[in-house]
Amino acid sequence: MRYRACWISDLHLGSKKAETELIYSFLKRNEFDVLYLNGDIIDIWRWKQAGLLKAKNTQEHINVVQRLLKLAKKDTPIHLTIGNHDEFLMHFLGDNHGHRDFGNINLAERIEHTTADGKKYLILHGHQFDLVTRTAPWIAKLGDRGYESLIWINKIVNRIRRRMGLRYWSLSKFIKLKVKKATMIIGNFEESALHYARDHGYDGIICGHIHNPEIKVNENGPDYLNSGCWTDLANCNALVERMDGSIDLIHWNGEDEVILKSTDPERGETYLPTIYELGRFPDKKLRKHQASVAVDEVLVGI
Repeated sequence: MRYRACWISDLHLGSKKAETELIYSFLKRNEFDVLYLNGDIIDIWRWKQAGLLKAKNTQEHINVVQRLLKLAKKDTPIHLTIGNHDEFLMHFLGDNHGHRDFGNINLAERIEHTTADGKKYLILHGHQFDLVTRTAPWIAKLGDRGYESLIWINKIVNRIRRRMGLRYWSLSKFIKLKVKKATMIIGNFEESALHYARDHGYDGIICGHIHNPEIKVNENGPDYLNSGCWTDLANCNALVERMDGSIDLIHWNGEDEVILKSTDPERGETYLPTIYELGRFPDKKLRKHQASVAVDEVLVGI
């Protein structure tokens, strides 16, 4: 698949939670007119973990970096915006935090993108709208440890669920959707981002940071788009611009894209389950049957 533009964020390379195999397959199987790496690409907060990874896992992280460098070498423009987990890159910016070019890789704190249909989007990681990250970074780092613990528990839970023939279930996603405090924080983050975009005359804003993929199209104001993360099999998301200027939120299952939401109202918000939500079954016939049943359930609910 070829995309006019693509946004991915929160890869967290160097940490145990990065889904490196899926990241690499996405970068390998697709082509990009321009690629935006929207913050937290390298997780400096977890850099010590890189020395604790197994040799195979370490190589997977290196493969992703090499793939990105190969794309840049083949004349794919790459824009790397800085997040809170890779904030050390701020030292490499130009005067007054201006952007700096390293070959085909552009480093910046924020950047603008104009779609094929003329809409102007502001692109930045999003930690700028997170009051905790800005005023009490030690609390943010403590929360990050808690999130990593959730990811670790989630892997154990799903290892058991797979043995029982159950489908993949995301603990972190469940908490974000069901815990009132978490949903309130996400709502405040989105409103802050939209307020900033509105005040500065943008048609939309594209963020990462909170690991909650989303597209919200507002009739009377800027659109809010979030590229999610690559630390949970339930996510592994990207925002992709089609040649007509519309932007889709997709899930990458290792082989194909699954469209979750779109700025194009004709594509709607029909949700199709991914292979991870259907579960990984050793019996291909059983897996095919499970997929068929799940899709039928979705279609009945539309």
